[in-house]
Amino acid sequence: MIIGLTGPAQAGKDTVADYIVENYGFKKVSFSDILDEELKKRGLEITKMNRSKLGDDLRKKGGMGVLAEILLKRIDSPDVVIPNFRSPEEVVYIRSKTSGFHLILIETDAKKRYERRSNIDPDNFEEFVARDERDFKNKGMESVFIMADHSLHNDGNLEELHEQIDAAMKDLTGGKE
Repeated sequence: MIIGLTGPAQAGKDTVADYIVENYGFKKVSFSDILDEELKKRGLEITKMNRSKLGDDLRKKGGMGVLAEILLKRIDSPDVVIPNFRSPEEVVYIRSKTSGFHLILIETDAKKRYERRSNIDPDNFEEFVARDERDFKNKGMESVFIMADHSLHNDGNLEELHEQIDAAMKDLTGGKE
């Protein structure tokens, strides 16, 4: 089974992925890993903005599903979680090449996401939200959100999020753990 996660920056995609890895034996494979490797090759700093711009550049050259094509070649486990779907073409590509794919949307208030920002996120709220807008405009993230099979709301505490993940996993696996 492949579980894809989508949502805006700092919604909790990696937190959800890590929980699934730790509690359900999945392997985590990330679009960010591909972008970070390429940024290093180019001698560029690893920031979310540089990832975003590089992803846009790669998609212009190789098509909107190019990162999914690269990522799918790296999957070497039957149970994988992919934490950061950005374009509808990525979802369509993975769905067309695999069976047992499920996409989960992580929803979180923008102010809460900004409070959670990391050292590679923009330092002010306007730039933080501007990146979301770039993702919506350039990558079609709103369409990805609509394609989700399930959604989790990550505005509460970690325990509440874990309960939602467990319920979603129970639904996806038919109650098997």
